[in-house]
Parts: sequence; C-alpha cells; structure tokens
Amino acid sequence: MTIPTLKRILLYLAAFLVFFFSASPVLISLLGSILPDQAIFSFPPDWFQFGVTFDNYRYIFTGEIPSSYEVKGAIRSMISDAARQVPGGMLNSTVVAFGVLVLNIAAGAPPAYAFARMRFRGKQLTFMALILAPLVPAVALATPVYLMIQWMGLLGTKAALILVHSVLTLPFTVLILSVFFRKIPVELEDAASVDGCTRFQVFTRIVLPLSLPSIFATGLFAFMLSYSEFLFALILGGEAKNRTLPVVMAALARNTDVSWGLLNASTFLAIIPTLVLVVIVWRFVVEGIIVGSVKG
Repeated sequence: MTIPTLKRILLYLAAFLVFFFSASPVLISLLGSILPDQAIFSFPPDWFQFGVTFDNYRYIFTGEIPSSYEVKGAIRSMISDAARQVPGGMLNSTVVAFGVLVLNIAAGAPPAYAFARMRFRGKQLTFMALILAPLVPAVALATPVYLMIQWMGLLGTKAALILVHSVLTLPFTVLILSVFFRKIPVELEDAASVDGCTRFQVFTRIVLPLSLPSIFATGLFAFMLSYSEFLFALILGGEAKNRTLPVVMAALARNTDVSWGLLNASTFLAIIPTLVLVVIVWRFVVEGIIVGSVKG
C-alpha cells in the first residue's frame, strides 16, 4: 500500500468519524422518537419488534394521547404538557431569530464599513471595545438588562428578545463584516468616487452587492446564535405562549419521568429547523467565507 493511498484512507476514516460523531445524536433522536418505549429499552436489543409509531408526534401537534397509554396494566412513563409547547416554541424562536438577522444586517453593515474603510478619532479604541464586549459574561448582564426591559415595558414580548439578542450578536456581526469589507479591492471604490459617487452611494451600489454572500452568511450565524440563546429567553420570555424553543426544551428535560419517545420526538423537532436552514443556505455560507478569504 502506497503512502498516498494510506493518507487517503486515513482522511476518509477521519471524515467518517467526524460525520458519525456529529450525526449520531440526530439519528438516535429520530430512532427514539418513532419506537415505543418498550422497544427502546428491550434487552437484548430488538428495536423493531413492536414496529414504528408516530404517536409521539401526533400528541405534540394535536394533543392526542398515544395508543400505548390506553393499554391497561402497561408500564409507561409520563406524558408532559411541555411537549405540546414545542411547535409554538419553534415558531417563537424563528420569529425572534429572523428579527435579529434583519437587525444585525441593517445595523451592523454600516459601522462595519466605517471600521473597514474610514478614519475617525477613537477608531482603535471603539473597535477594541467592540471586540471585548462579547467577553462580558451574560449572567453579569442579566439583572441590568431585565430592569432596563422592564422600564421600557417590553417584558414578555418578542420585541424584548429581538432587541437583547441583537445587542448580544451585533459585535460579532460588525467584526466579521469589517473583515469581509476589507477584502474588497479599494480600487473599485476609488473608481466609483471618481465617477461622482458619494461615500454612501459607494457603500450601497458597490460594497453591498459584492458582499451579499458574506452578509448573508454573517446574518445566518446571528440567526443561529439567537435561535439557541437560553438565558435571556428564560428571564424575559414571560408567559408560556411567548417561550422560545430552548426554554421549552429545558422545561421538558427537567421532567425526569417524561416518556423517552416523547422527549426524543421533541428533540428531533427542535433540530429540524436548524438542519433545514443549513442545507438551504449552505452554498451561500461557503461562498461568503471563500469570497471573504481570497479577495484582495
């Protein structure tokens, strides 16, 4: 066996191990969600002896009790009402995260361009503060943020979560976009200025169109960060109808007696939006990263 062939085999093996490590939780959740509990805990393992069932998903979306719970004398776990909140939590998380994505792009792109191209007093100091801001522990901000949102009268609203999540993710957005903007050849902007474009027109007509993949990729990461944020969603969410998905899943996980199949079904549903989003925009993310890394 030649050395190049051995290297290729090791590379494929490493890739398979990474894929297996990453995909196993998803596959286990899917499998555990469609199998009855007695099949999951059977020993020796015989997972498909009772067939597959979608009763757990039916209960989450309709409230219909799984048929296995109607069997008298059967050993069963508890049904948790928190699982019924998963669809609403997914919707709330999506709405909040999409609002954060839009705000991050709208409020993050202009200052990122300013840091990338303009000279102004205090630029280095403000940029350093922007970099260090995310290092402040979120727990240290919980009380002042809560009091501020209460004073604004936004407690228990999606607007509060969009505002807070945008503040938390905006430094990251500005930092990444400023790096992307620096990679755009300055000669293009100089040529536009010679043709009579103002700085704002250069930004909107030249920089933004060239940076769309990078901007979209950065907005996606802001979406992901907001979608999975837990602490502020917990303390600012208010009523159950406004809870985001991480808060709903935490409430479900705290119930140690909940049905294993129901917990897996809820977990798999929680994963689906992220998987779908990544698959749809993966090309834009990769393109944005490559464009930002090789230009200039």
